[in-house]
Amino acid sequence: MSWTKKIIILSIIVAGYFVFRNYAGFQLMASVAEPEKKEQGIVTELYQVEKKPMIQDLNYLGTLESDMKAMLNPKVTGNITSINVSEGDIVHEGDVLLVIDTEQIQAKMETIKQKRVLFNQTLSYLDSEISSFYSSNPLVSKIQSSKLSIEYQNSEVDKLRTLYEGGAISKSQLDQGELQLQTMRIQLQELEQSANSNYDKFQQEKDIAAAQLSELEASISEIELSLRDATIKAPFDGQVTQLMVSVGELASPGRVLLSLDNVHQIRVVTQVGESDLQKITKGMEVEVTLSGYEDSIKGFVSYKSGSVNPKTRIGEIRIEVDMPEEIVVMGSSARIRILLDSSRNEIMIPTSAVKNLETGSVVYVFNGNERVYERKINVGDNVGGEYHVIEGLAEGDIIATRNIQSLSDGTLIYSLEGEDGQ
Repeated sequence: MSWTKKIIILSIIVAGYFVFRNYAGFQLMASVAEPEKKEQGIVTELYQVEKKPMIQDLNYLGTLESDMKAMLNPKVTGNITSINVSEGDIVHEGDVLLVIDTEQIQAKMETIKQKRVLFNQTLSYLDSEISSFYSSNPLVSKIQSSKLSIEYQNSEVDKLRTLYEGGAISKSQLDQGELQLQTMRIQLQELEQSANSNYDKFQQEKDIAAAQLSELEASISEIELSLRDATIKAPFDGQVTQLMVSVGELASPGRVLLSLDNVHQIRVVTQVGESDLQKITKGMEVEVTLSGYEDSIKGFVSYKSGSVNPKTRIGEIRIEVDMPEEIVVMGSSARIRILLDSSRNEIMIPTSAVKNLETGSVVYVFNGNERVYERKINVGDNVGGEYHVIEGLAEGDIIATRNIQSLSDGTLIYSLEGEDGQ
C-alpha cells in the first residue's frame, strides 16, 4: 500500500473517531437536560353505582291557563274617567280597576232625595191628623153635640108619650116630637159618615204617601247600587289579560271592559296522543317548568279527556298547579313531565358516564389504583338524564363521568370530587 493511501485511511479513522465522540457527548448532554417524562392523568369525576327508583315519565309542552276567567262589563252607562290597571297586571280581590262617571246618577239621586223629604213631611202631617182626628176634628165635636141633643130629645119624647097616654096632649104633638127625634138621628148618621169618610181619606192618603216613599227608597237603593257599580272592582285575585277600553270612552251594559284570569286556580293544558293517554290517570304527579325558569313546580293531573279526536287521535289533559302569582304569565308555554311509575329500584347512571361505540356502549370502571378500565354494558331507557343499566354494572362499582371521550382502557386518571361522596 502506498504512503498516500495510508495517510487517507488514517485521516478517515481519526475523523470518524471525533464524529462518534461528539455524537455520544451530545446524547449524554441531551439525556441530562431532558429528564424522563411522567405519564399525565385525565381529569374526571367518579360516581358510585347504586340502585334508585326508576322513574318512567312522559314529556310534553303545554299552555298556562286559568281555571276561572271573568269578562267584566258595567251595569251603568257613563264615560270612563280613570283606568288603574294595564294588561298583565296582577290585582287582588276588591282592587279598583276603573271608574265610570256618575255625575248624572248623582243628580238623579239628589232629585229623589228631595222628593223623599217632601213625602216624609206629608206622612208626618197625615200621621198627626189621623192620631188626633177624634180629639180635634170639628166634625167629632158636632157628633158629640148631636148625641147629647138626641139624648135630650129622646127624654122629651118619653114625656110626651106619657102625657099622650094620660090624654093631656094630642097625637099630633107626640108625632111632632118623635119626628124631630128621628130627624136628629138622621143628622147624626150623616155626621158620623162624613167623619168616617174624612178619616178614611186621611188614611188612604197616608197609605199612598207611604207607598210612594217606599218606591223612592227603592229607587235610592238602586241608585246607590249603580254608584257602587260605577266603580269596577276585581272580583278575585287575578291577572288582567286584556284591556278593551280607554279613558273617555262610553261604557254601557253589555260592553266588555276587561278580562281577568284567576291566578290561584292555574292549570296547564296540553294535547296527548292516544297511546300516551292510556298511560295517564287522574292524580298522577307532574313536574311543570315554566318558560324562562329552571326550577320545576309540583302539580297533578286534574282532568283527562274521556275520548280522543277520531281524526287526530289526540286527547286533552289538564295539570293543576299552584305557583307564585308573580311568575304567572297567562298563555305562556310550560314543559310538563308526567311521572308514570317510580316503584322499581334499578341501576341508574348519568348519561355522561356512557360512551357509545360502534360495537356498543361502554363505561370506564375505576380499579382503585388511579386507572380506569373499559367495560361493555347493556343500557335501556334514558329516564330524566340517566340510563337504566340492564347488565354490565353492579351496585358499588365506581365509574368515571367526566371527559369520557378522552378515556380509554387503562387510562391514568386524576379524580375530582364526584357524586355520592366520591
